[in-house]
Amino acid sequence: MKRELLIVLLAGFAYAVVSSPATIAGLVLILSVFVFGGASLLWKEPEIRLLALAFMLLLAVLNIAVHSINFGIDFSGGTRIPIILERPVDQQTMAQLVNAIKSRASAFGLVQTKVRAIGNERIYVEIASTDRDTIDNIKSTLSKQGVFKAVVDGKEALSGDNIFKQSIRPATPQEVGGADWGVSFSVDKEGGAKFARAAFGKANYPIYLFLDRPEIDVLIISNSTLARTLPPGATFNEGLGAIRDALKLEGKEVEVVVAEDVGNLSYSGNILIDSAAELTMENATYAEMTPEFVRLPNGLLIVNRFEAIGLLSAPTLSPQITSGVPTYSFTITGSVSSVNPSERAEEARERVREVESILKGGAFPVKINLGSETSVPPTLGSKFLEMSVVALGLALLSIAVFIALRYHDLKLIGLILAISLAELLILVAILGSFTIDLAAMAGIIAAVGTGVDAQIVITDEIKKRREEGVRLAFDIIKTNATVASLTMLPLMFSGLVEVIGFAESAILGAILGYTLTRPAFAVLLSKGNVFKHKNT
Repeated sequence: MKRELLIVLLAGFAYAVVSSPATIAGLVLILSVFVFGGASLLWKEPEIRLLALAFMLLLAVLNIAVHSINFGIDFSGGTRIPIILERPVDQQTMAQLVNAIKSRASAFGLVQTKVRAIGNERIYVEIASTDRDTIDNIKSTLSKQGVFKAVVDGKEALSGDNIFKQSIRPATPQEVGGADWGVSFSVDKEGGAKFARAAFGKANYPIYLFLDRPEIDVLIISNSTLARTLPPGATFNEGLGAIRDALKLEGKEVEVVVAEDVGNLSYSGNILIDSAAELTMENATYAEMTPEFVRLPNGLLIVNRFEAIGLLSAPTLSPQITSGVPTYSFTITGSVSSVNPSERAEEARERVREVESILKGGAFPVKINLGSETSVPPTLGSKFLEMSVVALGLALLSIAVFIALRYHDLKLIGLILAISLAELLILVAILGSFTIDLAAMAGIIAAVGTGVDAQIVITDEIKKRREEGVRLAFDIIKTNATVASLTMLPLMFSGLVEVIGFAESAILGAILGYTLTRPAFAVLLSKGNVFKHKNT
């Protein structure tokens, strides 16, 4: 009956492993360690203990065959980008942030991207690429806060909270019209009603589409920047007026000043300054502080694009959507700066991917800062993996030599190595469902060494006392496993990514050894009568 139950459990676990994604399959394997290990400890029959380990091995092999082994950037190469939060957050907020970043990465077409929370104020984004342009595009996307606003005549008409994330997609050529790029989406009932109120009677008005509009009180721009960007026939005052109109928002007045007119005046609050102004405060870059002006058919000069203030574009409202009737489908459009046709097309695709991914990810609940990325070239990663495998092989060879010198018994050497390899295979299958990095590999090697130590304890105790020795050996092993697990727990939850993998490997190795591999080893050792000719 017990054997049949184990077979049923095996079939259920095997189905879950095959039909689930790699990470879920890894969780299934962890659950199966506890289930089969619990059966091994509770039932204690030799046959059950051997079957439990054999079934666990079958699941490990099946998992590797179906999902392969997922190596981290330490071994496969790639880039790790740290994200530092402005303040510690609770578990729910951290989960929201991780999901938002995953959504952005997914929408941006990034493959094999992993997002991991480290403690309560840091997130690691790991990407299987070291290409500089790719990394720069990813960092640009991740650095955005993701707050979308549409403003008509100083009134907020839409926000990112109104957008259905599933509806966001690249716009068709018909939707884009004469613009260079576009992203379409649908909004909820509240968003449609809010837009209808804000746009009512505003035919041919510009609708300013912002992504991460900065919270500023003063914008200082230089005469040289205005002179460079104003269209022919436009005056400085017109340009300043167009920028003021773009920044107009109910309850928030922004002063726009020419740097040369600042003189000795002092301003309080947040100030955005043109780098060309050469003032001693934090400046915006040349590219960011270059507004794109457009003259409308009615003669009005408007700002169509202005990176420094997060202005994506400013299309005009067609009369049919300003009647007060709610509209639920919208398209963000914009222009690009490149002149070459192929470069224009590529820049347009990049803008679509960036805006689409940010909108799909939604606004971050807290402000973030990007740290300096760490890159591992694929060739160096392969070298790390090769060296780790060599280190593991040397560890097993050293074990074989030690056992040979200690016991002078080939059968025992083979048995200990076989159990060590079984433990190694199961650990690799479980950890490989998530990520095996250098720390995890070090933990695996350490776990194998600890396992051999436990097998030597069992061997010595059985050699001395037979059945009584098995009980004493397992008392020692249980104590060692408990102490090892408790010791590793603080490291596991320390938030230090450099040691988390080691702690996970050590804890899993201790649990796996105590519940499955050590009991099976004791059974095989007893059945094999390894010391029969040496009894005293």
